[in-house]
Amino acid sequence: MTMSFEAVPTTPARTRSVVLGAVLWVAIAALISAIGLPQRLTPPAPQIVILLLTIALIAVGRLYQPLHSWIVTVNLRALVGFHLLRAVAGAGFLWAASHGTLSSGFANMAGYGDIGVAILALILIVFVSPELSVAPLLYVIWNTLGLIDIMLVVVTATRIGMSDPAAMALLLRPPFAVIPLFLVPIVIVTHVWIFERLLRRVGVGR
Repeated sequence: MTMSFEAVPTTPARTRSVVLGAVLWVAIAALISAIGLPQRLTPPAPQIVILLLTIALIAVGRLYQPLHSWIVTVNLRALVGFHLLRAVAGAGFLWAASHGTLSSGFANMAGYGDIGVAILALILIVFVSPELSVAPLLYVIWNTLGLIDIMLVVVTATRIGMSDPAAMALLLRPPFAVIPLFLVPIVIVTHVWIFERLLRRVGVGR
């Protein structure tokens, strides 16, 4: 017996709480960026911060019951929806590279990759209901591509940042610092959550 993606309705109040938590996280990240803390970091410190934030979010998602309940019951398209923000980040990378303030090698790979993943996410949200029989296959294909892309972004940023910190310094200054402090961890973790939902769909890891 398989489970539906939408086994239990998610209450609007719980969704509002998750959105409020995300907004609060963004506000804190923006404040930390504005007072200049990220700019003091040198590689690999920024990557360690991303790793710690990612681990913390995974832990909270497992241990904090209201959030865990939301993760396992919300319409899967809501989790995919977070990835629409990658189009904004990707466009920002390309804009910065065109003005000579960010490594073009990083910006071209990360920018076009993030925009492509965001476009595919939008197509998935609009045209593929999680209840369709073909949905698990399409969602797992998109999720795999998206996870590979964000991993390549992190690895490329680390490689260039280690060899030429000035070329990646923009990502530690406002408003771009919100990307490593918020967007990258939540992108990685939502990919994990989506995979967990897909496994539950086929009866694994209940």
